[in-house]
Amino acid sequence: MNNRLPPAGNIPSLPPRRAFIRLVGGGAVLAAGLGSTGCASGLPEAAVQPWRTATAESELRRFMLAHALLAPNPHNRQPWIADLREPGRIQLVCDGERLLPETDPFGRQILIGCGAFIELAVIAAAERGHAVTVTLFPQGAPAARSLPAGTVVATLTMGPAGSAPRDPLYAAIARRHTAKTAYAEGRPLPAALASAWVEAARRHGLQAGTVTAAEPLAALRRIAREAYEIEAITPATWLESARLMRIGPDAIAQHRDGISMSSPMIRMLHATGLFDPMQVPQRGQSSLQRVMDHWTPYETGSGFLWLASTGNARAQQVDAGRAYVRQHLLATAAGVDMHPVSQALQEFDVMRGPYAAVHRALGVDPAQGTVQMLARVGYSVAPAGPSPRRELATMLRT
Repeated sequence: MNNRLPPAGNIPSLPPRRAFIRLVGGGAVLAAGLGSTGCASGLPEAAVQPWRTATAESELRRFMLAHALLAPNPHNRQPWIADLREPGRIQLVCDGERLLPETDPFGRQILIGCGAFIELAVIAAAERGHAVTVTLFPQGAPAARSLPAGTVVATLTMGPAGSAPRDPLYAAIARRHTAKTAYAEGRPLPAALASAWVEAARRHGLQAGTVTAAEPLAALRRIAREAYEIEAITPATWLESARLMRIGPDAIAQHRDGISMSSPMIRMLHATGLFDPMQVPQRGQSSLQRVMDHWTPYETGSGFLWLASTGNARAQQVDAGRAYVRQHLLATAAGVDMHPVSQALQEFDVMRGPYAAVHRALGVDPAQGTVQMLARVGYSVAPAGPSPRRELATMLRT
């Protein structure tokens, strides 16, 4: 969004502070609605430069990592440390300072993000002709109900030159962006793409499918909306997101992670004290209504793509990330957009109702399997831009 301020001398008088906050809403959902997705919307060049410079790295491992850091990940936390101290290998360590203990209390989503990181690294290595052997959790996996802080998620061992053919999805890595806007309604997905999504899941030992029929699509949208509202009104989860808001170019350039908010209107409201992201929405108040209004565009699209595993082992969570990013690259190559709406899959206590409901709706018994990802798919009405990324050097141990 590019909100424009009225010319000097024509600025209308502002309503009282509390009334104005109620008028505009607030918090993480507002961030998604009014935050920027590219330089044209106000993101500083330094924050998105990694999307344009990945090919500049000459050393193989740095080339791999420069592409891997473009992976999708929850709340754009980028929870990656790459240890390069052993020649010919990369040790991927989960950064314990970049977890989401409220919305992702067991680190499942964080490990999915690590899996996406691994898959992009493998694809980039293949572009240089090198196969990669991936060994998951070489020092042991974290317990099922504990956070993976400091865990060595994987060892990536480089094969010799000429050991791998190029992966056709490499070209889509720098073009893959998450479109968080309204999507066209009723536009069918390519049949070949739906089949390719299923095959990408099978490649990593998971199952996938799409939901496009009107009735089940509407049911999933209701569940997703309920889950979003629960996350918004739960103080711990709302405030976890609020603390990750990067408001204005300076904050975005400084952190290069989290939830970017750079529209002129939001920056003005924040600077004048009229927008307080730490205000938790409550049912019965207009602030929650404004928050939910920003969810409305997310109830559009051609359908949903789901990804599920048999069981919920830590390795399966990582594999879900590898499968998901391949699915997103396939969508990008086909001109289709994707946007995760996985709030109903979060494991904090008050999300139990939507969690059970989404599994029932997709025919997955939680005692035997786990829906790892749920994303709306279709054709965005506006082009998506890159999200901020930290510099590669900040993620390295050498």
